[in-house]
Amino acid sequence: MNFSDSINALNNQKKIEEAQVAKGIEIVKELEKKDVSQSEEKINLVQSNLQGVNINQENSNGGINLIDKFSSSVILGDSRAESIVSYGILDSSPVVAYKGRNLITAQKEGDINKAINLSPTNLFLTYGLNDVELYGDPSDFIKEYEKVIKDIQSKLPNTKIYVNSIFKVKDKAISESPSLKNVPQFNTDIINMCNKLGVTYIDGSSIVDESSYEDDGIHFKPGFNKRWVEMLVQKANL
Repeated sequence: MNFSDSINALNNQKKIEEAQVAKGIEIVKELEKKDVSQSEEKINLVQSNLQGVNINQENSNGGINLIDKFSSSVILGDSRAESIVSYGILDSSPVVAYKGRNLITAQKEGDINKAINLSPTNLFLTYGLNDVELYGDPSDFIKEYEKVIKDIQSKLPNTKIYVNSIFKVKDKAISESPSLKNVPQFNTDIINMCNKLGVTYIDGSSIVDESSYEDDGIHFKPGFNKRWVEMLVQKANL
C-alpha cells in the first residue's frame, strides 16, 4: 500500500467512525423522547458501541493499530474474548469466540477447525472459565486441553500457540458459583501443561484489578479488553 492509499484508508475509517457516532447520538435523542425504563437497555448498548468507536479512534491517532497487529493471528475463547469484538477493540476476523464456550463445545461447534483453517501465524487460546464449572477435576480439563493443542500442533506445525491464564473472578461471582474458586488450581495445571507441550503460557493476572470488572464480577469493561489485547501483542511480539 503506497502513501496515497494509506491516507485514503485512514480517511475512510474516519468517515465510518464519524457515521457510527452520529448514528449513536441520533438513537439516544430518539430514546430520550420515550419512557426511560424502556430505553435504558438500548442506551447502554449504544454507549458501549460508542466507547468501542472511541477506542478505535485512539488506535488510529498515533497509538498501536491493534487490528493491523492481529492480521495474521487468531484468538479462540468464550464470552470474555467475544467482548473484544463487542467493544470494538478488534474486528471479528481474528476472533473466534462465543458466549458459554468450553473446550467441548468449541470442538463440537467447529471453532477449533475454523481457527485451523485460517492458518494463523499466532494462535491464542483463552478457554477455561466455563470449563472450571464443567469439570470437577482439573486433570480432566487438562486432558481435553492437551488433545485440542496436539490437534492444532499436528495441523499447524509452524503456528506459535499461546495459552492465556484464566482470569480470576470476584468473590461475588464465587458466592453464586462456588466452583469458580478453583480458578487458581486450574491455572497451575495449565502452566504444567504448557511446559509439557512446549507452548507459551501468558499470565494475565497483572492487568486485572477491582475496577476492571462489570457488575457480575466475571466479565470486563472495555478498558480492560484493550489492555488485554495490548498485552497479547507485547507477549507475542506482534
